[in-house]
Amino acid sequence: MSFRFTATGKQMSKTSTAMGLIAVIFSSGIALAHPQLEASEPAAGATTSSPKQIRITFNEVVIPKFSGIEIKDKAGRTITTGKSTVDPADKKRLVVPVKEELSSGEYKVDWHAVSDDTHRVKGTYSFSVTR
Repeated sequence: MSFRFTATGKQMSKTSTAMGLIAVIFSSGIALAHPQLEASEPAAGATTSSPKQIRITFNEVVIPKFSGIEIKDKAGRTITTGKSTVDPADKKRLVVPVKEELSSGEYKVDWHAVSDDTHRVKGTYSFSVTR
């Protein structure tokens, strides 16, 4: 016994449309977009005085409610920070107040960001403080 499947024009059209949509999704920049760190203040590897805030600029608008940082000193102690916000003049820039004076030494910033399209990314960088 053998079965034969014959697609109608309507079925072929639906299949072609679905395949076309899949191809567009995987080839478009939108499907691959993720927020990427473009700059930070203090910059990665920089030596600076104790910063009052950490400013991280991304290539996309970020949602401050779901984005933030954690700063740790060389011993692993977490530094107190304030609530993450975005710069009103540039919603791609995350701003986080540093609530305490940093003593001389090296600090690690662990950051995470969620963009408007809900992609979440994270990363880390270090900077040093001198008096």
